[in-house]
Amino acid sequence: MKTYFGSNLIESDFPSRTVVAIGNFDGVHLGHQAILRNAHTLAKSINCKVVCLTFHPHPIAYFRPEIPMKLLMTYEEKRKTLAVFGVDFCVEENFDSAFSQISAHDFFFEILQKRLHSQALVVGSDFAFGKKREGTVQRLKSFCDESGMSLQVVNKVQIDGVEVSSSRIRAALAEGDVERAAKMLGRPFSYSGEVIHGDKRGRTIGFPTANMKCEEKFPLKPGVYATSVFWREKEYLSVTNIGTRPTFESSELKIETHILEHTFELYGEVLEVRFHFFLRSEKKFSSVDELKAQITTDTILAKMQLRSRNF
Repeated sequence: MKTYFGSNLIESDFPSRTVVAIGNFDGVHLGHQAILRNAHTLAKSINCKVVCLTFHPHPIAYFRPEIPMKLLMTYEEKRKTLAVFGVDFCVEENFDSAFSQISAHDFFFEILQKRLHSQALVVGSDFAFGKKREGTVQRLKSFCDESGMSLQVVNKVQIDGVEVSSSRIRAALAEGDVERAAKMLGRPFSYSGEVIHGDKRGRTIGFPTANMKCEEKFPLKPGVYATSVFWREKEYLSVTNIGTRPTFESSELKIETHILEHTFELYGEVLEVRFHFFLRSEKKFSSVDELKAQITTDTILAKMQLRSRNF
């Protein structure tokens, strides 16, 4: 998949006929996947390439800068996931002041039709476009009819009777409900990052940990989780603590993962930590021995939980 960081930067290798899927695609959850599958099927039927039109930064981050906007995926993770779902070209529009003022008419005719060479569009049922979201799905349909362009509007996907959305996934993660989030994402929520040097306190108490910083992504509820680590094409059972380690009177939020039954030298390596079950909330212990006893219990419970689900 090739990415263009703005439709104005498209080069001569861009296809002359495309099916364009439009959205923020934060998390590339089951609802987004339905849009991408429809786009892929449609593109194959009319001999077109699949283009994903998305935005950077997220429009909410632009319009509400006072509200910290933490994403379910980094932009790099999103690009990789879009490629997995059959996207041939990704166009990340820079969502700035100028872009926010583009009318619905110009968005359609100048960007979608002229720049992206769209023969068909695939959007979600809540899609809106143009200045102040003036472009409704009905208006998009009228533009498509006028231009002889096909339009597919994909309904919301439901899980357990509830519509899947990025905001609902964030709400689940804020509560530590990684199982519910995984149902909506279609995969476990994860953090990926380089292993950094910590204070090596885990080694001294018999539970060495890989420490990571993932400040870009949505923060999970602090606590202990049954996880798995994906590294060098293999997956290992693990237990992960997210928090400030109140027993040691720390204040910095850290992600610390203890790989079960294996010991590796991981400094500088890039790991993906996948979150499967919430085990307990973070707490302060009266002594290091009490902490060690609890970690032993955590590792036993993590093994039981993970192996019961064939991880």
